[in-house]
Amino acid sequence: MSFAASTLSALVALVFLLAGAQKVLLRNPVTANLLRLGVGSTMTRSIGTLEIVGAFGLAAGLRLRPLAITAAAGLTLLLIGAVGFHLRARDFTHRRHRSHAVAPVVLAVVTGTTMALLLATS
Repeated sequence: MSFAASTLSALVALVFLLAGAQKVLLRNPVTANLLRLGVGSTMTRSIGTLEIVGAFGLAAGLRLRPLAITAAAGLTLLLIGAVGFHLRARDFTHRRHRSHAVAPVVLAVVTGTTMALLLATS
């Protein structure tokens, strides 16, 4: 595995481990935004669990490449779903919520890039 793919995988895994833990523990700033988007506590915990599983998949994928590719693909799809929720809430047109809406777009690009690097170096 290339240095860039390994480093990016590790960083993305750390981001999703922390983000997922916040959702599983139902931390207020995170849950408040998700409630505004129409996501209840059960779904929030489910999303957090998927993020944690994806993080562990990326970390384990440092040794087992297909697992890392699958984890990166799953996280990218999860983020595309998040972008859909923000589009439905029209967050991209409201200045107040735009920063919440841009984060999943940026993360989707990063996880997609991670997946592409993993595929290119396999």
